[in-house]
Amino acid sequence: MVNGRSDSLTVSESSGIWQRLLDAALSLQCKATGLVVILTLAVTAAVSGYLLRSSGELVRDQHDTYMVQVASVLAKAAATTFASRDRRALQELATESATGAPLLYVIFSDVDGRQLAVAEHRNASLLRRLHRDSSERAPVPGLPVFRAGHDNMPVFLDITYPVSIRAPEARTRIGSPSDPKSKLVGYVRTGMIANSWHRTMSSKLDIVVGVGILATIAAIPLGFLLIRRIVSPLEGLAGVMLRFSRGELDVRSSVRRRDEIGRLALAFNRMADQHQHTHDRIVQLNAELEKRVAQRTQQLRELASREPLTGLYNRRYFNEMLERRFSETTRYETDLSCIMIDLDGFKAVNDAFGHHIGDELLVLTARTITDQLRSADVAARFGGDEFILLLPQTDADRARVLGERIVDQFTRSAAERFPKVDISMSMGIASLPSLDIRDAESLIRTADHALYDAKAAGKNRVVTALSASKPAPI
Repeated sequence: MVNGRSDSLTVSESSGIWQRLLDAALSLQCKATGLVVILTLAVTAAVSGYLLRSSGELVRDQHDTYMVQVASVLAKAAATTFASRDRRALQELATESATGAPLLYVIFSDVDGRQLAVAEHRNASLLRRLHRDSSERAPVPGLPVFRAGHDNMPVFLDITYPVSIRAPEARTRIGSPSDPKSKLVGYVRTGMIANSWHRTMSSKLDIVVGVGILATIAAIPLGFLLIRRIVSPLEGLAGVMLRFSRGELDVRSSVRRRDEIGRLALAFNRMADQHQHTHDRIVQLNAELEKRVAQRTQQLRELASREPLTGLYNRRYFNEMLERRFSETTRYETDLSCIMIDLDGFKAVNDAFGHHIGDELLVLTARTITDQLRSADVAARFGGDEFILLLPQTDADRARVLGERIVDQFTRSAAERFPKVDISMSMGIASLPSLDIRDAESLIRTADHALYDAKAAGKNRVVTALSASKPAPI
């Protein structure tokens, strides 16, 4: 029994290993890896061929440039000898130049092509071949010519370079010499053994390019099939996700695979289940959050429109309400009154008793005002010890009654709270439509002028704009 159980475990473990290996072979990672390897081989072959070709051209250009520079130096060295027509000196120069590396031969000739001096390296036998090639095709001065080797002769570069001397031109009529002008006096022809790249570059280049082409041809269909195997289920999964994102919460993916795409589809289905399960809860929480935000926004607006010491509205908020109420009054021809309030002798109280007593008086004034107002009325601290009231649906007489009541209540409260303080209150009233006022600012200015009249009449009184010339004491 023990052996039978052991054998069954061994078979189970073996099948599990093969299953894991099969899953790994079918995985998206393995497929993508194979595609990357193939594409890498193709790209590497193509790039290698390009680099090999570019390197060969660069080396050849450098070799040609060096050859031209050597011929140029030799032409400059022979220019003076050409000018003196000393053939012996030319022969010595040719022999000396052809003795050492890298030159194979040196030929000096005149402008008509007649040879003046000839020298050849002791290990080279190229003059006969050179003479035969020259008779077939004349060389172009300054352009290196590639000569392929045959009959045990080396591969070399042949170049003919012009020899020039400079002679001054005739002087100008004012006597200053002009720039020197070169004059062609002959040619120097020389050769140099080519590097080994001439013999091996072509064959290597053909091999690399061929491998790159074959790899690219093989990679195209294989890559298409592999990519299609990847893209097709991804397109289906993307379509399901798009429908889900548009609000179809009950849609699910039908992709069933044993690779990463299959696991991705399974994870999406589970996520969609959880999302649908919590969607109603999220909607509910969002509604509660919006309600709290609205409440908090209203609280912040209220705090921003209040003056911190007295709790009354600030001047900015009062101006907004004044514009709104003034527009309503002028449109519907209703009553609107504005009362400007100022504490008499407030500065003297601050100087005598300190600012803390002054602040308490301001708070007492604000409390007295708000106790007498309706919910539609607006009270604000206008600045310093000045206050302002806006009374919708209130004519001048009712505004005056309200003002006298506030003054009377403030006088009693201040006397009880601060018996040693001499403080009083003055008011100015402006009302619509009894006054011909065209804008909101004019309403405030009219009430302010009435307040000045109350101050001038002895303070501690209420004056309306209609009876400002005859203020009545309280």
